[in-house]
Amino acid sequence: MKELKEKAQALIDKYTPELSNKGLKLLLSKRYFESKVGERLGATGTGAIFNSIEKAHDRKKENQKYKYERNKYHALVITVTPDEKSGLPRECCRDYAFVLKKVERAHIGEEPRRIAYAEEKILSKIESHILKILKKAERASTQKICKDTFGDVIRYTMKAKYGYKKHFLGKDRFTWDLLLGIGAAILSLAVILLCWIFN
Repeated sequence: MKELKEKAQALIDKYTPELSNKGLKLLLSKRYFESKVGERLGATGTGAIFNSIEKAHDRKKENQKYKYERNKYHALVITVTPDEKSGLPRECCRDYAFVLKKVERAHIGEEPRRIAYAEEKILSKIESHILKILKKAERASTQKICKDTFGDVIRYTMKAKYGYKKHFLGKDRFTWDLLLGIGAAILSLAVILLCWIFN
């Protein structure tokens, strides 16, 4: 893993002069984090009976075989920052995570899947992201390229590989999860209401 990080850094160094001309700097870090595995999602009506049976079976299996093993992620993270001091704190800068290997499952009782990604694939993705950043920098300001936006908030909350980020765009992860959940519920109700009106 150390060797892969060195190769990724060499790739960043290759593009550093171009990035610097655009007022950008890429910081590379290695992240390891874990997340708790919960129970399978519930069901309503008749399905709730079968769901409770499945949950009981999951817990039994978990106690016997998997011992509540957590989801685990090893990742390389590139943070896009301004090249010079701009007053923009690093925690407000945009992150791109690239998973190296992970142990993951949707719910307890399910067998943990162990996945390791090919080195070439990871390096190719990193290079592709660097080229996208350079392309964006041709038509956008340094601040716009570096600073987190609401689109990044959705990416950070929806993708498991950003589980290490606990605070972004001025709020903690729990607050964003709550706000996005409420927003999704309101949107769903609005769609149902519109369908009802037009029928």
